[in-house]
Amino acid sequence: MNGTSPQIGPYVFGLEHVPLPAVACDGDRRILWYNARFSEACGLAAIPRTVRLEQIADLTGEKRERWPALEPLANREIAPIEVLLGGEAYTLHVGKVGLSFGCVFVPGRDAQRSSMTSATPEEEPGRSPPTGHQLLEAFIALSREINVNMREEEIVHLFAETFERLFPGRLLAIRIVDPATLALSSVYASGRLRNEARDSIAVTETASRYHGLTRGPAALFFTTGRIRSTKTYEPVFDKGRTGFEVPLYDGKSFYGLVNLEYDDENPPLTADRPLMEPLALLMCTALRNAGLVAETFLLKDYLEKLLDRANAPVIVVDRERRITVVNQALERLTGYDRRDIVGAELLTLVPDSEQARLLPAALNALRGEPTSNIELRIPRADGTGFAHVAFNTASILTAFGEVEGVIFVGQDLTEVRALQKQVIHSEKLATLGQVAAGVAHELNNPLTSISVYASYLAKKLEGRVEESDLARLNRIIEGAARIQSFTKALVTYARPSGEEPVLVRVGELLERALSFCEHIVHEAKADVTLDVAADLGPIYGIRGQMEQVFVNLLTNACHALMPDGGRIAIKAASFGEDRIEVSVSDTGHGIPPENREAVFEPFFTTKKEGHGTGLGLSIVRNILVNHNAEILLESEVGVGTTFRIRMYTA
Repeated sequence: MNGTSPQIGPYVFGLEHVPLPAVACDGDRRILWYNARFSEACGLAAIPRTVRLEQIADLTGEKRERWPALEPLANREIAPIEVLLGGEAYTLHVGKVGLSFGCVFVPGRDAQRSSMTSATPEEEPGRSPPTGHQLLEAFIALSREINVNMREEEIVHLFAETFERLFPGRLLAIRIVDPATLALSSVYASGRLRNEARDSIAVTETASRYHGLTRGPAALFFTTGRIRSTKTYEPVFDKGRTGFEVPLYDGKSFYGLVNLEYDDENPPLTADRPLMEPLALLMCTALRNAGLVAETFLLKDYLEKLLDRANAPVIVVDRERRITVVNQALERLTGYDRRDIVGAELLTLVPDSEQARLLPAALNALRGEPTSNIELRIPRADGTGFAHVAFNTASILTAFGEVEGVIFVGQDLTEVRALQKQVIHSEKLATLGQVAAGVAHELNNPLTSISVYASYLAKKLEGRVEESDLARLNRIIEGAARIQSFTKALVTYARPSGEEPVLVRVGELLERALSFCEHIVHEAKADVTLDVAADLGPIYGIRGQMEQVFVNLLTNACHALMPDGGRIAIKAASFGEDRIEVSVSDTGHGIPPENREAVFEPFFTTKKEGHGTGLGLSIVRNILVNHNAEILLESEVGVGTTFRIRMYTA
């Protein structure tokens, strides 16, 4: 037999044993498969692939006109026609088999009887074996009626009816077992079964060898106690005298046994077994497919429940980035109903500002490259803010290794980010406490000027206004403006920052940080230099958080200086083609090697009690991670420390 096409494999599993020449063709009449009986009838050892059915006449030396032109089988099923095959007359019957067409050649009546049966004239008409045409009709009818959604009992009932119709006057038993445990699951019997037939299944050594039950793992079936091997056939019916059995075995799993018995002393018809076997094997295929479908549905239902009830938010998209699955966790987190999300394009789930990060991750996963820890903001359905979720991606592959979709498994960071905002805000307030003395100092001078000049003008205005008075008045206005500007900046810094990132320039952030830390710088006797390259592009970030980064670094640098002061150098320059590096260097006491890994951990500090919370550098690192930036530490004890921040330009 030649190779079997995947699209007809399940159907030719039974046709292999049909005691008639049989082939399977596609809609263009090209032969996809043939059995040994066909090649024997043609007198050919092998038949070339893609040969059309009517070309068999050329290969066998028949005249082409003896084979009528066969219209494309995909259009309609042709009626039975007479053909010559190897010089013998056959009737060609065609039936649809899945997406292809099965063709069986039935010999003429005399040849049919001699090749299909070994019946003697004394046999009763009711005991005659089915004709080839009856067998073909039954096979095609079963192929049409079987579907993947049939239950086991429906399959047993369908085949039992067929067997009873084709083999009247016999006793029929069908016993189906669970392939995993070999325990009986379904039984059909046309008579009373013997007690031992209800407890175990007996298979003769002849049937075991013929169907491959003695080779490889199949031999283990006989060690379970549910299947017995016997030398001779043991009847299963009370009235049975003799008979035969056909194991339902597909080369891997055992599905049961079909028994056909006779209740008289006459020997069994030798033609019954070869006619029963292809139908029984087709039944085996149907049971296997039904089991696979049931298992698939069970796994599908299990996986759907597993994903839907998982504690982590899950999104699945197809190759066009259309959302196909959303679980309950994501619904709870965002407030959306899955019916409003499924079918939408993935990028529509996040704001425009997040799409530039989400799109590369989705494209990489569709190429089979997983991405981890993509933090995204998903707007809530009620408009009350955002859900913060960190997603990991994985590609979903077909059986052929092709990517058919992507699964996003997330971690809810909403509460973490809210807590982080509170910590950042608390740290800001702590920083404000340190600069309180500087605030008083800054307010003192302008307030003194205002007080002195206001008193002077109060007296002066009793008389005539002079030009110098106008100058003094201008100085009053300038002092008031200075107070107003400083207090406004101070209040802005203390207020919790918004979540919307904007374009900001690093130079402006550094200048504002210096203005906030003037008093700390003065107290530390620090000589601060600021060097910002003129060609730096803006960065994309949250202004208040980035100001906090530089205020914390500048404050730490001041605290690290010796009692007699030192130098602090702040420099911002390009780093590569698309990044900016900001360095904050001091000439302080430095950080010991054993503490360099710990300085970014929350609540770690080497400062005296009351001089720090140990959260400053931890907050700095978290803010930078959220801005897709990195911070590096260089330090030498007794020489100083440098923090380098590298950020991407917008």
